[in-house]
Amino acid sequence: MPPIPSHPAPCWEQLRRAPIEDNGERLVPMSLAPAPVSVFPAYARLGIPGAVPECFVREGVYRALLAAARSLPEGIGLIVLDGWRPWRVQQYLFDTLNEAIHHHHPDLSETELLERTREFVSVPSRDPLAPSPHLTGGAVDVTLCDADGLPLDMGTLFDEAIPASHSDYFETLETLTPQQHKARDNRRLLYHTLHQQGFTNLPSEWWHFDYGDQLWVYYGAHDHAVYGPAELDTIENRWRRQLG
Repeated sequence: MPPIPSHPAPCWEQLRRAPIEDNGERLVPMSLAPAPVSVFPAYARLGIPGAVPECFVREGVYRALLAAARSLPEGIGLIVLDGWRPWRVQQYLFDTLNEAIHHHHPDLSETELLERTREFVSVPSRDPLAPSPHLTGGAVDVTLCDADGLPLDMGTLFDEAIPASHSDYFETLETLTPQQHKARDNRRLLYHTLHQQGFTNLPSEWWHFDYGDQLWVYYGAHDHAVYGPAELDTIENRWRRQLG
């Protein structure tokens, strides 16, 4: 596997200007997917307020993830950790990380604090012209697992807000321990497998990939996003449509 390319952090102001032409695809649960896909809704398991016990994504993302998983070497699977994320959960994650960084670095200016927080959690937004990536159903957090379903070593845990979580971190080191070498190879496999199916990667998070949202436009040089803000289908919404 070739090295993971290095990319700068996104310019959020530029990214938010990418036009959105939502294609109307529904949100579907990843738990419907057969092996070698497995689902572990990390935020619900961690008890995050408002987190849903399922990983929903747009239908196009579902099919691209399944294709990626099927292209993996025998004995390797794909674990989906998070997909569509309610705005309340995004707000909780942003506030929690922002407060933690401020506690450890009280001298940071507001601008510096925002930049450090944005490195790992985007600003919560329900703006139809600039939604948070996970609110669209186009952003997904994933990792790899072995034949027994246990996660492979990726060098850091999911959602660790440290420099080592940057996708290219191990590519920048002059020497690697055997364990780091294995983690680097696992990251390369994950990155290139999803990239081949059209996903882009957020450079600060080895686990975060985008398909169809504004980050996908930014890093994939697409003309427009095909996913805007999305909401889960509910029985109340169905009845309103049927009786309207």
